Amino acid sequence: MQDNNPYRPLPSSVDGGREYPPAPIIPRPPSSGAQSVFPPPSASSLAVSHLLPLTATPLSLLHNHSKARRWSVRLVIKYTLVTVVVVILSHFFILGAFPGSTYSTANRDRLSSWLHTSSYIDEEYTDAVDEALKTLTPLDPAITQPGIFFRDTHPIRTALAFWQLAEKEISEHGLDTCNDQLGRSLVEAYHSSQLEYCVPKGVTTPFRLTASVDVPINASGLLPDHWRPGDLVPPTHVACTPVHRNPSSKWWPYPAAPCFSTNLRADADERSKYHAVGCDLTPDGMALNEEMGRERFVGVDTTIDGDDDHGEACRERVEHTLVIIGRQDQWNPFHVAEDLITTLVTIFIAARTEPAFIDTRVQLVFKDEFSLEGNHFTPLWDRMGAWAPRRLALDPWTEGVCLTNTIHSVGAGASLLSAMGVGQSNTCTSSITWAASHYYRHLMGLQPPSITQSRPGGGTGSINVLWLSRSKLDAYATKHNDLGPWRANRVLTNEPQLLDRFRSGLQDMCLGSGPGSHSLFANRGCIFQDAQDKPESWGSSANEDGPVNVRFATIDPTVHSLEDQIHFVGHTTIMISSHGGAMGLSLFLPPGLGAMIELQVIEVRGNYHFEHMAAQTGHGYERVEIDRRVDVEHVWDRLRYWVELVVKDLGLE
Repeated sequence: MQDNNPYRPLPSSVDGGREYPPAPIIPRPPSSGAQSVFPPPSASSLAVSHLLPLTATPLSLLHNHSKARRWSVRLVIKYTLVTVVVVILSHFFILGAFPGSTYSTANRDRLSSWLHTSSYIDEEYTDAVDEALKTLTPLDPAITQPGIFFRDTHPIRTALAFWQLAEKEISEHGLDTCNDQLGRSLVEAYHSSQLEYCVPKGVTTPFRLTASVDVPINASGLLPDHWRPGDLVPPTHVACTPVHRNPSSKWWPYPAAPCFSTNLRADADERSKYHAVGCDLTPDGMALNEEMGRERFVGVDTTIDGDDDHGEACRERVEHTLVIIGRQDQWNPFHVAEDLITTLVTIFIAARTEPAFIDTRVQLVFKDEFSLEGNHFTPLWDRMGAWAPRRLALDPWTEGVCLTNTIHSVGAGASLLSAMGVGQSNTCTSSITWAASHYYRHLMGLQPPSITQSRPGGGTGSINVLWLSRSKLDAYATKHNDLGPWRANRVLTNEPQLLDRFRSGLQDMCLGSGPGSHSLFANRGCIFQDAQDKPESWGSSANEDGPVNVRFATIDPTVHSLEDQIHFVGHTTIMISSHGGAMGLSLFLPPGLGAMIELQVIEVRGNYHFEHMAAQTGHGYERVEIDRRVDVEHVWDRLRYWVELVVKDLGLE
């Protein structure tokens, strides 16, 4: 019996090899599950028929054979029509006689979903996405110049454009997306599970945005006047997309439901409390409350008032689109990377649910307790949205604030990097994570390599090897008696000797290189540069026809600003580090290029976060098991292996 469930377990990479780049997966032809009525002739039958002499066939035999064939065709048509009629009559009999049955409910849900999706959303969404792609055309190289600051006023539109670019690049690389489980299919799984949570009285249409400063009143493009106290405010409407209801995607380790609301009332001085006015909780909404259990989402944070106050309680109305986010961390790069990726997942679902979101200006709202001074990633978050993010810990809602159009993100604590749950590995490429890398690099002035390399002088002529150190973090933690066993197990006792070997080894690779030599760089030659001596050389371009620049640098994120960290990682070809949160900065590596080498002591075995990051963004990856006293020659051997592999892949030899 054929399995019609589109979900397939993600392939394990526990015993994964060191192949770079990942081998393309040959697509299997779709199977319809039907067998051919006429089996193909065997080789023997073809051979025999070829050898038989040609003989004349009597006309009577031909006539009888023709009649029999016509009679057989009539029988087939007759019984096929009878069967179809019986099936159709049975279908409508069940729907009419048993309206509450599982079969009838499923058919109504499918019909409703098809009507809602096909009638206007699909065409509108497709047109909006095509328009969003034009965002990449006028990318201004000036944004990479020192001192230039900008905000992405329309982050949903920009992120969608980078998502399309990511899908194109993944296809060109021939990478395995595991049936797109961590890409567009995931967003479609969310969208197909959309339900109306709280619906205004008498409303039968699906969730749509309320007209506002960016959302026209009608198709003519007319925008409403700014709201003034005393003006009417429509009732609240809330829709949610619980992915756990869709069997095609099981990556999220617990129930999750991003939601979208219009005209929600925020409770004063509360970071996660709201009032829904003039709408009724639906049966689907009641069921979702039960399904979510202890997991938080906007439904459990909202008190529903059935009576409509017509906006009388609204003293202030936020008329632009809000994206409300609950972050889990403010300094660990890995956890922040999870928050960044999950934010993109949410806005992609929002765009799929209501395409009108795409062209709206956005403001982020943080409902966590993190302030400005303690958050290392403020310079990045502040570039996303037309306005500076609203931090409710510092700037809480006041009495009578009404939110016009709002996106409520998935709760923090998991992400695509922990797909299928912690402790389980996979080697799937994700167009969403790939797009996140492009998007957040873009916010910090780093353009996609596929765009920059297409310009004159934009070719790759350098191999930049970056060591992410933990030594200053470990020294600080030791001094303040905060090392703990988890950190102590990862303190390397001979890190200086390891770095000396990296430098000498890379320098030796360039000695005697050039035409006539037997080195890796026999054609072009190479020049070793220690970027610790000339840090400004790290991001500089090389002559496409001249010697290859092989550079080495080391940074400890503990003592570098975020801008400095992203500058170094953003121009890195091979990143190597001991397991730790700093490897979350790999989100800023150029997607589709280079490699990551992760050194792991036995105590951290089973942590696959950075392997997932590498796979999802198209990087080569190797996990090297070490002791606290590192086998210097063994680790250098693995680094040299990857340098040689990447050099050949980029055509720099």
